[in-house]
Amino acid sequence: MIIKKKNQTKSDLRSVVKMKKISCSPRKLRLITDLIRTEKVEDSILKLNFIKKKGSILIKKILLSAMANCKNKNFEKDISNYNFYIEKILVNKGTQLKKIRPAPKGRGVKIRKRYSNIYITIIGKIN
Repeated sequence: MIIKKKNQTKSDLRSVVKMKKISCSPRKLRLITDLIRTEKVEDSILKLNFIKKKGSILIKKILLSAMANCKNKNFEKDISNYNFYIEKILVNKGTQLKKIRPAPKGRGVKIRKRYSNIYITIIGKIN
């Protein structure tokens, strides 16, 4: 069963990108995704160029991939007439790499390397 949102029309273009096992913690990525949520894709890419964090580079690559996916899916349509918006961004917790590092007095300290999963949905609306 497909549920359509009220404001969505048939002429809208949609692209979904999933990227898993990103080597950046979800907490750090959420700081960046909160800045660009529900904005134009072009504006969000410009914003990401000026953020000096590792996650901004990763999210920018994912957004460009979503745009390329949309162009490849709808190659018969003229994409230049569409404005692309970020409809939804989810940053979820991925797997954890656990190591033990030696500490003083024979103890061991756990090191947790956190990974995350990102789901981005962009939608294109006609000008």
